[in-house]
Amino acid sequence: MTDTASSALMPGGGIARRPLHCFILADCSGSMKGEKIQALNFAISDMLPHLAAWERDQEQAAVFIRAIAFATEPTWHVSEPTPPSALRWSPLASVPRGLTNMAPAFEMVAEALAPGQLERRALRPALLLVTDGLPTDPPERFDGALQKLLSLRAGRAALRLAVAIGRDAKSEALTRFIGDPTVPVLVADSTDEIAERLVVASLAVSRMSEMGADRQAIASQLLQPQALPEAAPADLDTIV
Repeated sequence: MTDTASSALMPGGGIARRPLHCFILADCSGSMKGEKIQALNFAISDMLPHLAAWERDQEQAAVFIRAIAFATEPTWHVSEPTPPSALRWSPLASVPRGLTNMAPAFEMVAEALAPGQLERRALRPALLLVTDGLPTDPPERFDGALQKLLSLRAGRAALRLAVAIGRDAKSEALTRFIGDPTVPVLVADSTDEIAERLVVASLAVSRMSEMGADRQAIASQLLQPQALPEAAPADLDTIV
């Protein structure tokens, strides 16, 4: 069990809340410079209060955020699992001439989801990939890294969502990352829409985590956030 479990323990030792680990995979390639990276930073800052509010409104999940900034190589931007209410977002920066190599980011997440890295009773983790371009990895490297992620129990169980910044970024690679034909790639046609799409993603993460949730219905309504069903005070879905 990881250190984050201590914050989910009742004084008597029982588990009050089950950890829900959310990983943001943020594209910081050279093409993200300027308005795009600024809009992404604003969007993530805007998304965090929604996750914090959902966490306050229910008693069974303790949300923890981590973030990876990826370009030619990935780096941990938020390395320690941090509650959204406590996270002070440090702005991402684009990497001059940085490539959009997704495979190393997938491998970094896979290491964090390896056996023994998450609490025994953790909820299905959530992976949110945000990018403005197609992967620049060699196809065999992309395939191998995605397979490494999906070979893990937590990787297969994860709620995997993708936001494409611009129609040109909506690719078969993102569809494969999601791995569920009922879940659409969320497209932000403009920088103004990035925040809206990330809020929609955070709503989906919370609603899909609920035990008995109709994930297909929620997925079909991802593009209509006002139509998403109300959160139910039910139990939540674990990895095991």
